[in-house]
Amino acid sequence: MENKKVSLDSINEYWLEKNISKKESRFYLFIKRIIDVVLGGIGFIFFIILFPLAALAIKLDSRGNIIYKQERVGKNRKIFTLYKFRTMKEHENQHKEPWREINKDNITRVGKILRRAHLDELPQAINILKGNISFVGPRAEWIELARIFDKEIKFYKYRYLVKPGLIGWAQINFPPSKSVNEAKEKFEYDLYYIKNRSLLLDLEIILKSPKLFAW
Repeated sequence: MENKKVSLDSINEYWLEKNISKKESRFYLFIKRIIDVVLGGIGFIFFIILFPLAALAIKLDSRGNIIYKQERVGKNRKIFTLYKFRTMKEHENQHKEPWREINKDNITRVGKILRRAHLDELPQAINILKGNISFVGPRAEWIELARIFDKEIKFYKYRYLVKPGLIGWAQINFPPSKSVNEAKEKFEYDLYYIKNRSLLLDLEIILKSPKLFAW
């Protein structure tokens, strides 16, 4: 784990059961929830302030909804609806394309700006306050991609042991995945987080989150 990730080729089910399947302490979950409420509340305020301008820009730039809704897989495989500002063009087959971002033409002009500044993520403050996601944790995957990863990536079921997050260890160490192989490597970083999750690691991720603007 020198690269701060867990190599899937060097572990087995026994290792995972011993090192990954631990339950978080009540104290950790309590403090983590307080952090979520505080940061989620701040994010929600910014969301409300930005909404009129973002809504106008999105509507003028392309047809479609202002808020993009997508089913994601959370802790213990619980399905929830995740919210983001829409950054891509809408069409009838959009829910059948696993990696639409590969085709840059799908991303709107306003969407590029929102993504670059990560402002498209602001509506997820709602998800944080509702308790669907935490501020820190593995990114929640789209339900269709999760089904693919469950089949193609061994031990992927262990990703559902913790609540997903807005920012995560994998995010600050690896760019957005655009294939199963990339998702596999990203999952190795998620396993490192799940094994070592703590308030100190969460704080480290928060402090390093400005790195995301480089992707």
